[in-house]
Amino acid sequence: MNAQPNAPQVLNRAVFVTSRELEYFTEKELTLQTGHEPELWPEVVLKELVDNGLDACESAGLPPEINVSLAADAITVTDNGPGLPSAVVESVLDYSVRASSKDAYISPTRGAQGNALKTILAIPYVLSEDRSGRVEVESHGERHVIKIGVDRIAQKPEIVRHTEAGVVKKGTRVKVVTLTDETKASFLQLLTGYSLFNPHATLVFEADGEATRFDRTDAAWHKWPASEPTSPHWYTSDQLRSLIAAYISSERRGATPRTVREFVSEFRGLSATAKQKAILSRLNLGGVHLHDLVNGGDIDGAMVAALLDAMRTESKPVKPQALGVIGKDRFRTWFEAREIELQTFFYRRTAGIADKTGLPFVVETASAFRKGGGQRQLITGINWSPTLVDPFRSLSEYGIGLDGLLNSQYLYKTDPVTFVLHLACPHLNYTDRGKASLEVL
Repeated sequence: MNAQPNAPQVLNRAVFVTSRELEYFTEKELTLQTGHEPELWPEVVLKELVDNGLDACESAGLPPEINVSLAADAITVTDNGPGLPSAVVESVLDYSVRASSKDAYISPTRGAQGNALKTILAIPYVLSEDRSGRVEVESHGERHVIKIGVDRIAQKPEIVRHTEAGVVKKGTRVKVVTLTDETKASFLQLLTGYSLFNPHATLVFEADGEATRFDRTDAAWHKWPASEPTSPHWYTSDQLRSLIAAYISSERRGATPRTVREFVSEFRGLSATAKQKAILSRLNLGGVHLHDLVNGGDIDGAMVAALLDAMRTESKPVKPQALGVIGKDRFRTWFEAREIELQTFFYRRTAGIADKTGLPFVVETASAFRKGGGQRQLITGINWSPTLVDPFRSLSEYGIGLDGLLNSQYLYKTDPVTFVLHLACPHLNYTDRGKASLEVL
């Protein structure tokens, strides 16, 4: 009797449901979130913390003072702002949501991803050999000690926070543990960029028992702060719709319901009662709340478009110079401190309205040849924050990146020249989640 052939083996696939909260805690995802490879993550930490400190000080009307300390196993950044509230620290630990005061607004702020502090918590964990991380946040006389691990079964971060008495009563101090001291030169370069783009700020860098100061050169210098009302001329209908949705979502989580009039009053040029009444009367929105704009489970797009048109009619566009100008004198002073050939100093400012978006912008460039020789040094910045890499890698008007454009102007990589480019604009499109590569206006 012939043996029967074995039945083919069949895999009955199970459907697994896993949390996405652990994505921040992998090298691949952090690279996507930050826009940079792991070797630049210490600089990412520094940049995010300095950005947050500067924004906090400006919003409180305080001349920024930022202290950066680099040790063998930690980066510590201290600012003199109003202090990070405990509720914000707690919200950052929830990786199922984003917590940001900038994310939905169109404004020329230093960062608007809504994930900066979350990546800062994850970076020391991923970089550490024993897969553990520690971050300390101190403000208002309270220290939050945050230890980071993961639950591999639940696919979720395992974060333990305890609070104790702290010594920082004014401002915020953040200490990120488990980073190396191999970044001193790059930290100095990054802070040098901050000192150029922020003449109203004092920055101190401490490492190896030495302190390097970048004193403010103009305490009265003004840029567009995060606390400044945004302009309706900076929004598309979809962007305004997203902002309204964010307010409604916040209301559903317990925030006070907001009327359309209250919403309108927060925009630049629309604080006057007469203008608010004109807008509400035109659209018959008197006494209406934002949640009343929801129709069939979504926000009424036609009404939002009409509201945006009315808000624009009752307000004036923002002039590009109002965003903030660093200025030729400031650039010249900065270059002179670096032993340049003064006769080679060049500065140019271009301000206008972008053709594609209708948004105001200011571009400032400066360059000079250095006496000491060396290769070309490129310093780029966006909205008063230096970038870690050249974000202008696709200048569509020229079909080449910034590097190629400089070469076409005979400023080669082998030349001892320093070239600086700073761009200020309320909203920019990036090609990556980490905002490291920019689509030019």
